[in-house]
Amino acid sequence: MRFVPFARFSLFLLVLAVTPAAVFAQGYGKNKVHYEKLDWGVLETAHLRLHFYSQEESLARRLAPAAESVCVEYDRRFRMRPRKPVPFLLYSAHHVFQQTNATPGLISEGTGGLTELIKGRVLVPHNGSWKRLVWVTRHEMAHSYMLEKIAQVMREHRRPMNYLPPLWFTEGLAEYCGTRWDEDAEGLLRDAVISGRAMPLTRSESITGTVLMYKEGQSFLLFLADRYGPDKVFDLLDQWHRAESFETLFRIIYGRPLAELDAEWFDSLRKHYYPAVASADHPQIVMRRMTRKGDFNLGVRVLPGALPTDSTARDSVAGNPAFCYFAAGEDGIQLRINEPVAGRKRRDRGVLRGGVSPSFESFHLFQNRPAVARSGHIALSAKQGGRDMLYLLAGSNGRVLRRVDLPLLVAINDPAVTPDGDAIVFSAQDYSGRSDLYRVSWPNERVQLEQLTRDDFDDVEPGISPDGRWVVFASDRGSATGEHQLFRLSLSGGVPEPLGAPAAGEDRQPVVSPDGQWVAFRSTRGGTSDLWVRSIEPSPDVRRATRLLGPASDPDWLADGRGLLFIGQDGIEFQVYRTRFNPDTLDIETSVDPSPLAAAMPAPILGMAPEHPPTGQVHGGPRLPYERRIALDIVQGGFAADPGVSGGAAGGQIALSDVLGNEQLYVLLANDSDRYGSFLDGFQIGLTYLNQSQRFNYGVGAFRLTETYDADLDAVVREPRVGLTLLGSYPFNKFLRLDGSLVARHSIDHRLRSGQIQDLDLVSQYVSLVHDNARWSMLGPSGGTRWAATAGYTRDLTADQGTYGTLQFDARRYQKIGSGMVSATRMNAQASFGPDAQRFYLGGLRALRGWDRRSLGGTQTALLQQEFRVPLVRGLVLGIPAAWELPTIGAAAWADAGYAHDRLDPFAAGDVSSDDLKKDRTLGSAGFGVYLGGGYFPAIRWDFAWLTRDFKSFSDKPTTRFWIGYNF
Repeated sequence: MRFVPFARFSLFLLVLAVTPAAVFAQGYGKNKVHYEKLDWGVLETAHLRLHFYSQEESLARRLAPAAESVCVEYDRRFRMRPRKPVPFLLYSAHHVFQQTNATPGLISEGTGGLTELIKGRVLVPHNGSWKRLVWVTRHEMAHSYMLEKIAQVMREHRRPMNYLPPLWFTEGLAEYCGTRWDEDAEGLLRDAVISGRAMPLTRSESITGTVLMYKEGQSFLLFLADRYGPDKVFDLLDQWHRAESFETLFRIIYGRPLAELDAEWFDSLRKHYYPAVASADHPQIVMRRMTRKGDFNLGVRVLPGALPTDSTARDSVAGNPAFCYFAAGEDGIQLRINEPVAGRKRRDRGVLRGGVSPSFESFHLFQNRPAVARSGHIALSAKQGGRDMLYLLAGSNGRVLRRVDLPLLVAINDPAVTPDGDAIVFSAQDYSGRSDLYRVSWPNERVQLEQLTRDDFDDVEPGISPDGRWVVFASDRGSATGEHQLFRLSLSGGVPEPLGAPAAGEDRQPVVSPDGQWVAFRSTRGGTSDLWVRSIEPSPDVRRATRLLGPASDPDWLADGRGLLFIGQDGIEFQVYRTRFNPDTLDIETSVDPSPLAAAMPAPILGMAPEHPPTGQVHGGPRLPYERRIALDIVQGGFAADPGVSGGAAGGQIALSDVLGNEQLYVLLANDSDRYGSFLDGFQIGLTYLNQSQRFNYGVGAFRLTETYDADLDAVVREPRVGLTLLGSYPFNKFLRLDGSLVARHSIDHRLRSGQIQDLDLVSQYVSLVHDNARWSMLGPSGGTRWAATAGYTRDLTADQGTYGTLQFDARRYQKIGSGMVSATRMNAQASFGPDAQRFYLGGLRALRGWDRRSLGGTQTALLQQEFRVPLVRGLVLGIPAAWELPTIGAAAWADAGYAHDRLDPFAAGDVSSDDLKKDRTLGSAGFGVYLGGGYFPAIRWDFAWLTRDFKSFSDKPTTRFWIGYNF
């Protein structure tokens, strides 16, 4: 969950305004693909305009009264007077939410919802769980109310809103209002405090934006509410006008510095959690750790193998299993296999990488696990396009053996293979948002899909008994508060039956033992997430298998049924561990002890037990048609470029869009009469309309501009132009798209490459094929490839003298070498032909480094760059004037080589010397650079270059260049 800051949104709009006719050719970047054309409608309540599409109308009608009740509660808590209805956008599945245009840029799977500042829109996706849907709604509406409250207070006191709360307060308040302090939060914070990963909020830079920061913020506000009363938290918002910083305001309201209360709160955490060390186990001490690389290893599954008949050998083999799991790192997510080799050593290898191809766009980390068949094949679901596919892979090398396409389903999770290997049972969401169990088989190669459950409950995480008789699963059916419990369902037909009476906490991720007698599962009934065992036959008896300091999850039985592999969290790291035990000898738990901190922390004053939708209220009002309601997004000054080849003007920009963000209108207004002629003669205007409501995006525009950049003269020159533009873009998938544009313009005083100046009518057509599957880390692009091929043709309709064609190709490849170094390779080639062939230039800060700008030019150029990047210093925190972490300090060693071919006369070359007019020329350079940043952010960089003309000898002294920008 997050809210979109103004700066980020305005930056996006600035990019659009800078190149209005090249919006669909923004260079590299992955694509947001609008796979579904949705029929939107609206439900109105007193506080909301809830937007939904037809497939999710039933869900929307159940959510509308629940969301309205949240607003009524928040009116009181935030002390708000009536406000305009909040635009609320509901998505029945996260896959559809990721396609929204209501917010710019790509939406990660970790974004559970968002609130943006410009129009105050609240965007909420559903994952099948009603409890979670209400929680996300409460969280995002708290963001909306907080922002509106601050704005109202500042308007009343005629003060500018010149600062926002720190992120820990923003997200902590949303959690404080949105949910109770639960067992998952308890386990996360206990692990963080005991392991030393938790930080006081005034020194929380290292955890900013993480789930831990959210929960620390919630915990701190609960601490304040317990000590000073819950109303005091909202006094901060009422008095926002009284201070110029959050720290000053905090001291005014609470009478003490933030740092003091922060220290007291953090000390209280230690007092509550440290005693747990005496009663709970550290996983690395009492259990065997099976993975050694990476911090996020999840979804472990034991791979099958024959067990010896000798009991000693059998125990040794079963306790040293091969397994598969998902491993997440800075450069993506992999399916990996970990297996024993000679002696006590183990081999860990990747067999499939997600996030780099259309077939395996995402593995849904933290939500999904693979499955293993008796044959050793691995079944998993992965996102392809706008929905998930099922795959059956060879366990040895990850080769795809079978791909199952199920068009009616959107999100597919947690597949389980039947013992005979002829079917897969899984949990899935359809376009209505319901989460049910399904079974798919393929007799005679024809796919057959059977729905095993059909209701509004959240049925998830199926496991199949070894005899193929039962599927056990977790569901919130029968729970008034949305907690999941365990059920079993006969695969030959029947109705779900509970495995035991409802218990405090959640029971999840059941898996049946190899002998079919036991079910291991993850449960929070003990106060935090641990592993438990119960009989597959309905019974009240449960047995505890672990008692760990940090949460445990993803259990899977060892081959002999005498223990589990699982994921243990320790120091906010997730590793695979093994525990050995005999289920028959585990004690039956008759009671559990709640966490001391969970008991000590007060719950927020709110009704946190949302009634489940089958018995809740339903909105019975009419479905209203969707209204576009085009409204202002931003007004700002800036620079906008000619939708032709080049050029631009300084002026003002206005951006407008509809509620869904599908239709956008950009207006440029500028005037250069201070330099050229009269006011009317210098008037410039551009108008561009974009439509992104479907997969094929298009735009139309009109413009009247007066200035352009002349590449040969290296100057902005006067050239009035009036014209029209057509734009189009078709993304094939997240990584590949086709862009096109058509620009027709009448140019006055257009300078040809020959030096002649004429009035021309020009029509330009460009088409580009762009691919980008680069994986990013704090080092910048660290894996994958990017390439773009562009062809263009400009036709002079007047006399053919201004006609020319252009071909361009740029390719980049990134590869990690070892744990820290990145190899980056770039190849670029450009060529122009025809009567008015254009000239390209190399040299400068990032192309043919070390040489001056335009050192090499021609109608045909080629550039090759190779660079090796390595971090020198990471995680350096300065304490003055306040604690803040410096960006990564990195170093690079590089070499560039450039080639140019020219056939232009000296006049066309502008200020280029006669030596530069040779037909074929080559220049090169080599050197090193030191930079600050360079990952997701621009680099501040110093380059030292030694130059060469013949690639045999280099200059004695280096040239030095300082620049700010992105590494290629």
